[in-house]
Amino acid sequence: MSDIRVPVLFEADTGLDWPGARYEVEVTIKGSQATVVHRLEGAPALTSLVDAGQAQWITELRCPRTMLSRQSRSTDSTQTVDWADHEVAGESFLVPGLVSDCEVALDPACLNRFAWDHSEKVIAPAGWWLVRGEARRVKPLVSSLVRFKENVRFDAGQMCAEEDNDGGTPYFRVEMAADLFGTIRRNRDVQVAGLIAACAHLPRSSMRQEAENEEHALAQLLRARFEAAGVPDWDSDQFDPARAATCLEPFLVLQQEEDEE
Repeated sequence: MSDIRVPVLFEADTGLDWPGARYEVEVTIKGSQATVVHRLEGAPALTSLVDAGQAQWITELRCPRTMLSRQSRSTDSTQTVDWADHEVAGESFLVPGLVSDCEVALDPACLNRFAWDHSEKVIAPAGWWLVRGEARRVKPLVSSLVRFKENVRFDAGQMCAEEDNDGGTPYFRVEMAADLFGTIRRNRDVQVAGLIAACAHLPRSSMRQEAENEEHALAQLLRARFEAAGVPDWDSDQFDPARAATCLEPFLVLQQEEDEE
């Protein structure tokens, strides 16, 4: 049996299959619900499949730890995806895109002529990911890195940070006095202060060079974020935990109004 070759439009596409096409996704996560907005431009051959009932927008929820893989499909480009807390233990991801509902014929004239023979039919089987977005973490990077906990034994204003582990995923547990913990949801500065404390532990954490979690996905994501921002990571002598933390979550300084005399 010969291999089936079918075009796919990726979110970070280089125009290999669909020249001039662009796929973007906006994912907003609040609690245990995500709103996914798909935007597809320059590919009328694909959007027409949705109008014809031959394809649907899709968001797949994946959680390797609980072995969950669930697809939500819709003809509406705006989707709502829900999950229960016990379904997303550890690392979990949302994968958006467009999938065929049945076997569909794609117009070869719309495809890159250097990669596809315009004289041949191009058939996509049912269930084929015609468009595929990049995986999004259910928990944002900072939420995966730091977890806040109240410590009733601390005096007012005190906090500390310590590395912990959840099913093989490293994170930092930031414990704080009751007065601070009571403001955590509305006081962003307290959150950033806890993040700075957590980042200070990175150079001696399990994610340091040659340690057990050096190659963990979380460590790789952090290094990639710091590199993109031009910030030295925790294996460098120039590592600054305050700079690193505020690269991930900057302080928001409110402009003070001048007193009226």
